[in-house]
Amino acid sequence: MFFQAARIRESRYLEPIRYSPKGQRQKTPEQKYKQQVFVSSQFPTRNVDKRKLSNQERRPRSSLVHKVKSNSLFYTFYCESGNNGQLVKRIMQTRGWFMEQQTTFNVHFIWKQSSSGFNYTSLMGQKKACINHLENHQEISNKFKLFENFKYYCQKMKMQMDDYVPVTFIINLDSSTLSNDLKKFIDYFVSIKKEGNLKNVWLLKPPDLNRGRGIQIFNDLRVFIGQVEDFCKAKALSSKKPAIQKNSKSVTICYPDQLDKSGLQTINFVIEPSTGNDRIIVLQKYLELPLLYNNRKFDFRFWVLIDHNQKYYLFREGYLRLSTETFDINNLKNHYIHLTNNAIQKNHPHYGKFELGNQLSLSDLQQYLQIQRNSKCSTPQILSKIKDLIHHTINCSNGKMRDKKDYQFEIFGYDFMVDKQGQVWLIEINTNPCIEESSPLLQKLIPRMLNDAFRLTIDKIFPPIRGQENLSEFAIPGYNDKDILWEQLGQIQ
Repeated sequence: MFFQAARIRESRYLEPIRYSPKGQRQKTPEQKYKQQVFVSSQFPTRNVDKRKLSNQERRPRSSLVHKVKSNSLFYTFYCESGNNGQLVKRIMQTRGWFMEQQTTFNVHFIWKQSSSGFNYTSLMGQKKACINHLENHQEISNKFKLFENFKYYCQKMKMQMDDYVPVTFIINLDSSTLSNDLKKFIDYFVSIKKEGNLKNVWLLKPPDLNRGRGIQIFNDLRVFIGQVEDFCKAKALSSKKPAIQKNSKSVTICYPDQLDKSGLQTINFVIEPSTGNDRIIVLQKYLELPLLYNNRKFDFRFWVLIDHNQKYYLFREGYLRLSTETFDINNLKNHYIHLTNNAIQKNHPHYGKFELGNQLSLSDLQQYLQIQRNSKCSTPQILSKIKDLIHHTINCSNGKMRDKKDYQFEIFGYDFMVDKQGQVWLIEINTNPCIEESSPLLQKLIPRMLNDAFRLTIDKIFPPIRGQENLSEFAIPGYNDKDILWEQLGQIQ
């Protein structure tokens, strides 16, 4: 057995498993074959057929049973739990040439919630294996790196960055330039306050979290300082790194204030010592005059695919995510007004009161705009601007996402907003976007989105033999079941 495993490791590619009615069947720790029937999640290590298993010993069985045909080919896939992984399994099980495996050992396709811990060198010629994350996806999915890349790109292309994303400041709390960086933000904050046209509302975001986690809202500098201190405490509690002995940082910043007798205000606060150098916060201007739907805030979620050949696509159907409560810029403590993420809105007692899952389609928005006789924006105009922003964000990585390693792809969740003037703004880009089927609309869109993405990637990397093609369709009204609904926008150079 040892020598057999050694020969498999030395082979150039991980070959699909072949079945033949003649001779002894191949057995692995992940597969069992009995009477030419395969159960995808059953992989015993010893003979247990003759005794009854207790509830604790029973393993869950997949509802899908594959009939094994002679001389047929099978590939294996592994799906990590979380974020509706059952849907991914269901879609993969429609592919008769794939079988589920409960470990990543010698598997062909891996679906993971993050790329953390994955050894990408395993994709370089030794095995024909595929994973659903680009090794360098952080170049656009991390808010800090996206800002730095997009800033450089705009300078190179002589574009105004503030025309595409809300005004943003990146603050590294462990940087030697912390005082200067904070001073720049505070000076800008004070200048907006002097104009008096806006409430001067800002968002504080961690650079590497999604689904609304860790976002704070403020329009007062003293509240901001308290949020920074809370962020440092939370970072220290969640850090797994060994403590590094560092001295606390005392920061003092003066800024002009006409309401004070001296004409100056002073802010003092202390940055506690950290366990590393990764305490970065993103400060982003809040859009105070957003386009509203029945007086409630909304944003857009669109899916973007980068395939294994570095082509990038936009899924033709995005959707709106709406808040549950009426928009009120004066109430900053109620996150149900301002954060439209489904992970937050689903906890509201009136979630789904106005729309199932607080979600609407693009056609619903177009009908609403026509009824409101809104001449400043329409769905086609919004889509055109969104495509331009996607081009810019992909190109701003400056080829950093292009990699020589084969067989990796990624589905990103792009978030956009539109203001009252019809201007489209990029809010953020997420890796591992939510694929929970939390409404009838998403029960239609997400399975088709995933299946069509797999048709462009997995089915080309591991093509079926004749007679095994994927015949399962995931219908969306208004579209042909056979069409692939990913529109190619370009290719990374």
